[in-house]
Order: sequence, then C-alpha cells, then structure tokens
Amino acid sequence: MEKKKIIVIDDVELNRAILKEAFKKEYDILEAENGAVGLQKINENQGDLAAIFLDIIMPEMDGFGVLQELNINSLIQKIPVFLITTDATGNVVERAYDYGAVDVIPKPFNIMIIKRRVQNMIDFFEAKRQSDSDIVQIDQVLQMQREDLNNAVGSLIGQICEVIESRSAEESDHLNRVRKMTRTLAEQFAWLHPEYGLKDDIIAAISNASVLHDIGKLFVSDEILTKPEKLTADEMAAIQAAPAQGVKLLNRAQGIPEPFFTFAKEICRSHMERFDGNGYPEGLKENQIPLSAQLAGLAEAYDVLVSKRVYKKAYSHDEAIKMILDGECGAFSPDLLECLKKIASELQDIASDKI
Repeated sequence: MEKKKIIVIDDVELNRAILKEAFKKEYDILEAENGAVGLQKINENQGDLAAIFLDIIMPEMDGFGVLQELNINSLIQKIPVFLITTDATGNVVERAYDYGAVDVIPKPFNIMIIKRRVQNMIDFFEAKRQSDSDIVQIDQVLQMQREDLNNAVGSLIGQICEVIESRSAEESDHLNRVRKMTRTLAEQFAWLHPEYGLKDDIIAAISNASVLHDIGKLFVSDEILTKPEKLTADEMAAIQAAPAQGVKLLNRAQGIPEPFFTFAKEICRSHMERFDGNGYPEGLKENQIPLSAQLAGLAEAYDVLVSKRVYKKAYSHDEAIKMILDGECGAFSPDLLECLKKIASELQDIASDKI
C-alpha cells in the first residue's frame, strides 16, 4: 500500500529537514521552498495528501496567500493545514484559524508534541472523508431505490387509472401525457424558482403521482362521465365530490411510499382548485393549494383542452394556451403561467406524441 504524503512548505531548509525526519517513516514527504511552488505541488498531489505544513513568511507567495487559494479551491476542508511560525501572537493565530488552518505550530519545534497533534488531526480528517463517502454512497443507493419505487408505483397506478379513462370514453393515453406535462412544468418551475427545493426525486414523485388526479371518478356513474350534454346541478355535485372520495380510497391503501403518497393525495384532492379561490372542492386559493396540485392541475387543463371529449371538441394548441392565459379554465398562479409560456412548445410535442 502506497504511503500518503505530507508537504512541507517553508523557505528555511532546516525546518523542512526537521519535519521530514519526524514523519518520513509514516509518510512520503514533499518539500517546497515558497508558497507558489507549494501550491503547485498541492494541486498535483491533492488526492494523496494527508497534511500540509505551511510557513507564513516566504518569498513569492506567503502562507496566508496559500491559505486563500486553498479556500478558493475548497481544499481547506479536505486537507488539514498546520501553520508553522515563530510569530504565534494572537492576531496571527486568529487570522490562521479564520482562513481554515486546523492548528498553529510554533517554532522551534517540539517534535513529540507535533507528531501527536498532527496524527490526531490526520486521523480525524480521514475518518470524516470516509464518513462523507459512506453518506454519499448510501444517499445514491436510496435515491435509486426511491426513483425505482416511484416509477414502479406510478406505472401500476397508471394501469389502474386507465380503467377510469375507459369509463369516461377519454383517450387512453391521457394520464401518460399529464404525467409528462406535469414533469415538464415542474422542471421549468424548479429552474425559475430554486427556493422551492424541487429536486429531481421530488419532481419524479409529483409527476408519477399526477396519474391519480381523477381516481375519485371511480365513484361517479358512467352516465355522468359519458354525458355529452351540460351536467345538471346534482350531476356536477357528484363530479365535485369525486376528489374527496378519491382521497378516502387512497387512505385505505397500504404500502404506498412517501413522498409519492402525500403528493398523490394532494393532487387528487386539489387539482381542480384555482388560484383565485373559484375552484373545487374546498375553494382554496393561492398558496393554500399544494404546489403539486397546481402543477398537475395546469397540465391536466391543457391536455383536456387539446383533446376531444364527448362534451367538447379538441382545441388547437394555440387556442388552448390562449384560453388558459385568459383565465377561461380558471385562474392559475402567475408563476406557473410564466412556466407555461416558456415550455408551451414542449407541451405541444407531448400532446402530439412527439415526446
């Protein structure tokens, strides 16, 4: 096994020799007579460095200049830096720690104390690196598991919801298009509004959950769903009660993973709510409406407009976009409408089965 490396950056050869002698059994020792050369060697060997000894006063680039560069390159968090100096006054020590040095070692050296302090800090950094690596690997595995689970559940629920579509004589691919459109809207929204923290796994869960937006229609009769004429007040009441019925059905399900389950219930209950409070079933307004439901609601509204239904013709893409922007399908968030404008052509491609 190759030994890790320590670099000693000091313009005094004697100091380099003393530290080299102290650590040469455990580490390969690199030397540099000034900050500029030292920084070059650090960059060339950063993956193998266990520690950096750094003098303050040197030609070409002093120790604080090196520390500044290590901060810029984010190496200060990865490699322990020990400042070696004859000036261990309060101002120097405070400035060294502010720059990220882990310890200040005064000259002349007490080798026994130095070796113990340095080795303890090297062991700490190595344990931290290993811990960080393990966390990253675990997070990657969990991320893959979440995505696989969300996709599997989304596919299964999509098949179930096709039964709903066939009952209402709608196109069989409606749900898949809504899923794709919801994802496209969510990705654009995440780009324009990073403050909402819509990461890839959340977007995947929301878009997959969007296929459940009309699961409550299982509780609505075929006569109502396939009626070409305008619905009566009682029939409309049955349609408006469907979201709550759908949520009750979902609450009886077991083993549905989070956050898919939460998003599915939000979308099922609230995708017909509108930003001005004139939607249903609860008359929610503005940010009372979950973002997941706003995204799926806008995607569904567009797809319904450009699709033929028993009660309506299919509108063109341009007509549909204009109707949504003009509020003919109810009010949507201005932020979402801005997203709609930017990805309108992508929605058209999805509706035309080009994506």
